[in-house]
Amino acid sequence: MKKYIKTILSLFITLIVFQGCEDSLQEVPKTFISPENFFSNSSSYDAAVMGIYADGNTLNSYGEILRMSEMFSDICAAPSASIEQGLQCYQNGTEPFYYNVRRTWARAYSVINNANFILSKLDVGNINDSLKRSLISESRFLRAYAYYTLVQFYGDVPLRKVSVENFSDVQLPRTAESDVYDFIIEDLKYAEANLPDVASQQGRVYKLVATAMLARVYLTTAGNPLNITSNYALARDKALEVIGSGRFILKDDYAEVFHNTSYTSESIWEKLYLPSTGGNGMQSATSTATGFLPILTPATWFINSFPVGDQRKIWGINQSYVDPNGKTLSPFYQKFVNNDYIDEGLLPSGVGLLNYTIPIIRLAEMYLIAAEAENELNGPTNAYQYINKIRWRARVDKSDPTNVPDLAGLTKSTFRDAVLMERKWELYIEGQTWFDLKRTNTLDRIQTIRGADLLHPIGTYNQTWYIPDVEIQNNNISQNPSYSGN
Repeated sequence: MKKYIKTILSLFITLIVFQGCEDSLQEVPKTFISPENFFSNSSSYDAAVMGIYADGNTLNSYGEILRMSEMFSDICAAPSASIEQGLQCYQNGTEPFYYNVRRTWARAYSVINNANFILSKLDVGNINDSLKRSLISESRFLRAYAYYTLVQFYGDVPLRKVSVENFSDVQLPRTAESDVYDFIIEDLKYAEANLPDVASQQGRVYKLVATAMLARVYLTTAGNPLNITSNYALARDKALEVIGSGRFILKDDYAEVFHNTSYTSESIWEKLYLPSTGGNGMQSATSTATGFLPILTPATWFINSFPVGDQRKIWGINQSYVDPNGKTLSPFYQKFVNNDYIDEGLLPSGVGLLNYTIPIIRLAEMYLIAAEAENELNGPTNAYQYINKIRWRARVDKSDPTNVPDLAGLTKSTFRDAVLMERKWELYIEGQTWFDLKRTNTLDRIQTIRGADLLHPIGTYNQTWYIPDVEIQNNNISQNPSYSGN
């Protein structure tokens, strides 16, 4: 089906992009499709770029990034103690050898290496200039997205601008976070200028995806730790450019944003799934049905924090679901759970992977970026229009102004608190919550909420994860500050 991303070249790219230890770099496979033979026409270049998404899927789906960035935030309760390494991460006891620490790093660099390799082939490829610019832009966007993930979690990271071709290419020093962000923005600007207005397939990026991603990156860099406050204006303007494009419309019913298998009117960029090629594992990560070991469940304070008549709570957080045996389940996030599977009494092995899409960037986020940035620049007067649009949509009864009432009469400081809370209510378990705590320098909320449950107190060191132990050994780079304070 042409409208979906196919990962037909993931194995090919894994083979042709050099990775790993020195021995593997010297190995010559006996069965191998050479790049020279593969890159023969426009379709082959296009297919190669599509293959980058095979690794990119892990950056925005049910993998370590989404799970861990949400679980180690202030909105989630403790995960099941039976999940290996999960409870320790929740308790601020992460170690450099943990799966999520290693895989997040490795998968992001896999995207970067694949993008760099394909960029080197596109640069000399015998294809028309328009297609070449488009494919270069797509590759550079995906590289930027991977680097954004890396700097968010690890801070200063090695900046690889070309594909790894020998062992010395692996051993790069860490680059200052500010310089990595400069590189990210450069890639995104190029992508915005050269991507097509409309993607050839749902799931692939296009011009306004780059614009929206620039809005997110500018908002991030305006906050902690870079504090480039002049970027608030850029964040607002890019968000308003997306809103003003007329391409996207907020769904009236919050529930209609989710449980879909293709884009909605609100979708800017989403991860799509085909059942035959994998799927969305968030049912296993969030369902509290019998037999499931969820890692993301709503904290009690978060459930109780929503305004009266808020669909994001009433539909989005199911507090009283009764299974076929008459058992009332513990509260669960419903964004990615198919309740029919609960009614059928299916265990995780029977549920498998869903084909529900997962939003990566959607229109509601653009309104909230515009609201936050406008308030930081000029106070709340002109920011209400953006946040109240989101609050109106959240009302169960649109005609009842007591349901999620419009905001008014706030100071700049109280509006700042309000918009950050609005982001939690609107975007929970979509991969933004921990990033918001970091950029607003409010990670101490985790200390306040979890207190004695933590193995180590929250500190400034929590603004980065550990560098994976294997990367410290292989690349001879320094480690981030210790969680234990030693």
